[in-house]
Amino acid sequence: MGEKGGDSGRLRWVIYGFLLGLAWGTLMWAITGATGGWKVWLYIALTMAMIGGGVAAIFGARNARKQGQRISPRIMPKDEAERKAEAKAAKAEARAQAKAEADARKQSH
Repeated sequence: MGEKGGDSGRLRWVIYGFLLGLAWGTLMWAITGATGGWKVWLYIALTMAMIGGGVAAIFGARNARKQGQRISPRIMPKDEAERKAEAKAAKAEARAQAKAEADARKQSH
């Protein structure tokens, strides 16, 4: 998906991390002899699931940043005036850079 809809692949990895953590928490509860009943299981499983989802989110964000993708959501979409102002600033910067290069060439000759 693009910038507007977010990346469903990253969300899927967070869900996988959550589910893996839930399974790991269940295994840890079973290893300890299933003591404490369903409340202890729920506590351990959800704690591990939140850790798994958080780790998956951190690694997903790091990989997204390496690929040049946006991590944080765009709060307000840019309006036409902002786009024009950015384009004008970029043109002015390009002109200034070209002028500086031309001046540098003149001084070197």
